[in-house]
Amino acid sequence: MSTDAPDAAAVLAEMNALRSRSRRLAHGGLWLPSLVLAALPLLSIALYRDPFSSISDTGGVIEYPYWAGLPERQRAGLGSYLFWLVAAPLAVGLVAQWYRHRERRHGVRVHWRVPVAAGVAGLLCLLALFAAPTGRHGLGSAPYALSWWQGLLTPLLIVAAVTVALGVVERSTGIIVSGAWMAALAWQFCATGRVGGLLGWQSWALGGGSGPALGGQLTLLGLDRPAPALLLISLPLAVVGAYHAGRARKAG
Repeated sequence: MSTDAPDAAAVLAEMNALRSRSRRLAHGGLWLPSLVLAALPLLSIALYRDPFSSISDTGGVIEYPYWAGLPERQRAGLGSYLFWLVAAPLAVGLVAQWYRHRERRHGVRVHWRVPVAAGVAGLLCLLALFAAPTGRHGLGSAPYALSWWQGLLTPLLIVAAVTVALGVVERSTGIIVSGAWMAALAWQFCATGRVGGLLGWQSWALGGGSGPALGGQLTLLGLDRPAPALLLISLPLAVVGAYHAGRARKAG
């Protein structure tokens, strides 16, 4: 029995090592899909007429649905719509091909069809936005009234949904949180009708708990402008992707 015990321990250690290696191989490729999805909102910065300025400074009119992604002046509504209609399928296709490549090369399998299916469903929702109510609202010095349903009229929610699905299949809390962060900020900015828009309770909390909770706008670090706001929306996902890319490089 004294001879068998070390052998059993060695076999168990080897099995644990194999399981650990299999997990690393199976989930070692999530860095590329993460960075691809993080790149979509950043690339959409080019859709805005003045990505480093805010219409709130001078007042104006914003149309919805927010085809560019955020409630700001865009170069062309049709151009914004075509961007998402082309860029989103390309990103989803790249993710699918990446996982298929890893299956053939490493013999490991991830349920990658789940985020791909989420992307296809998101594209159908993007097409459905054509049937959504359209309109415009003005921006002045006073905070714009909260509109829950207008917060849904943005393609950024599609990217967020695919990100959350990716995090679930990859068992990555960081990816899931990044997707939830993206969805929350995109919805909030569109629901308030202004980039950097704050909900009532947020402005009340930032004001030290005094005064009425009427909402407001966050201007710190230029977050009332499309480019810094989109950077903030994408930053957690980009950081998680870069972290896993570094781990994959060391392991490779």
